[in-house]
Amino acid sequence: MKKYKIGILAACILLLGTAGFGIAYQQQTSAKEQSHSFNVLVMGVDERPGDTGRSDVLMMVNLDTSHNKAKVMPIPRDTRVHIDGKGTDEKINHAYRYGGIPLTVRTVEKFLDIDVDYYVKVNMEGFKDVVDELGGVYVKNPFPFVFDSFIFPQGENALNGEKALAYVRMRHEDPKGDLGRNNRQRQVVEALLDKGMNMSTVKNIPSLLTLVKKHIRTNIDVSDAFTMYNIIKNGRPDFETVTVKGEGQIVDGTWYYVVKPSEKKQLSAMFQQTNE
Repeated sequence: MKKYKIGILAACILLLGTAGFGIAYQQQTSAKEQSHSFNVLVMGVDERPGDTGRSDVLMMVNLDTSHNKAKVMPIPRDTRVHIDGKGTDEKINHAYRYGGIPLTVRTVEKFLDIDVDYYVKVNMEGFKDVVDELGGVYVKNPFPFVFDSFIFPQGENALNGEKALAYVRMRHEDPKGDLGRNNRQRQVVEALLDKGMNMSTVKNIPSLLTLVKKHIRTNIDVSDAFTMYNIIKNGRPDFETVTVKGEGQIVDGTWYYVVKPSEKKQLSAMFQQTNE
């Protein structure tokens, strides 16, 4: 196998194992081969012994294979939605606790009125392990803060797995709250993608495959990542970050992030699949 193909393979594995941003690309020979865009729901889940856990991270990703572009939309965990099948209006991250991956997918589909083609569930411990396996990442922190005993000065920060996990989890000290945390999640994911496109990642492929098997659940077979290099061999997709606009409200004594129907309609239009 040529070296450039191996480098792209490393990126493909990284895409699958950390954020799911490349999963739909390899489906060129699937039943959806006439489509040129796909929706991928990425779930970062905190799982503990005896506890199903909740989705600590939810990202909706639309991949445009024709133009090598991706829309990335973090969904605030406190977003008030109707939990499909539960019959209650609650925070969106409760869906995973009630019904795991299937209920989370259905809830997001109903919330945005879109189809979710693929999902990737990442155990947050797996996220930490992938960062360590790749030798850490660098991010530019917009303001200084302390979280989980880690000090994050303003400016460039070097993050190992533990520190990266703390960096993407902090929200209460952020002036922008959940939206600020979503921005930090995007920073780390993009840093990981850049690392995955680096030729030095080749030596990490066996370990990355082991991490994927241990920490990832998806409806796409990992072996399909081998075909992705045809799509992304010229570099990672151009990213457009989409913000879910809403406002905080207290409902029955609980704080929620409430999204207006007009905003949901706009978001739905942005994540409709196309054949152009």
